[in-house]
Amino acid sequence: MKNGLIHSYVGFLDGLATRKPLFLFVALSRTFLAIGTLITLVLSGPSILFDEPTFGKLSFNPTLEYFNIFTYFGFAHITVYYAVCIAVLLAVVSGFYPRLTGVLHWLVSFSLFRSAQILEGGDQITVIITLLLIPVTLVDARPNHWQLGREYALGRANYFVANVSWAVIQLQMGVLYLQASVEKVYKLEEWKNGTAIYYFLNDPIFGYPAWMERLLASALTNAYVVSGLTWGTILFEIILAGAIFMRPKNRAKLLLPAVGFHLFIALAFGLVSFFFAMAGGLLVFLATKKTEAKLAQTLRRLVQRSGSTPAAVSPHMVAA
Repeated sequence: MKNGLIHSYVGFLDGLATRKPLFLFVALSRTFLAIGTLITLVLSGPSILFDEPTFGKLSFNPTLEYFNIFTYFGFAHITVYYAVCIAVLLAVVSGFYPRLTGVLHWLVSFSLFRSAQILEGGDQITVIITLLLIPVTLVDARPNHWQLGREYALGRANYFVANVSWAVIQLQMGVLYLQASVEKVYKLEEWKNGTAIYYFLNDPIFGYPAWMERLLASALTNAYVVSGLTWGTILFEIILAGAIFMRPKNRAKLLLPAVGFHLFIALAFGLVSFFFAMAGGLLVFLATKKTEAKLAQTLRRLVQRSGSTPAAVSPHMVAA
């Protein structure tokens, strides 16, 4: 038995050193994370996000402020910060040199999180995921992360670093959903008695918008529907937390339902940037090799139908 465990452990480490990272899902994840922050910056001006009297005075660790872009620009030059951040995020979406923009992306998300007065959970998730993605981007020497099928031979050490980082992100997402599901049960009575969804969706400030009235109004008067949605939310989050232990083919089946789950939250409560942050994490958490191959094949067909040169999505990616 001891030899079997050692063999399994060695095989696991060898897999980390030989398995190619899922670069398409890295590109998609980084893009979603960047779009979420872009929405926050572009649709909310500096006067909304930042408060001059408390600006730069809320740091719990002065050392971390060396990574805060605001430390260097200051409140008087807030428009400069905005321009720099937006430029970096657009570069991330474009796929420009991931080895460079991977680090810059984290600096932007961290600086916003440390300096803005109005934050949400999505901002914190973005900081964590962009930080954990840095090792993956540092081993990617391509000029653009959309050049799928043109990955360079990274070598065992680089594969190991990238895959360990990937595994840590998956662990982080699993813990996130586990905490979200468990906390609901012991922190709020309405989750236990099955009425929480009714109160959240009918909240006069944060509840669903008027255009969803026809869809939700009658459904929320049905006790079975309300209880099913309430307890179903907890159950679904527990299932997502357990996805880290599932076989790849079963884990992949959760990707679309999970993204749809957060899309409904975005539409009902207006948490759009939160949706992009969670979707960015889910793309790494639930991605599999077969899913990436299918997605790459679909993108290649779309590029071919558009009449463009299909170099961005190479057939070699599908065969990989």
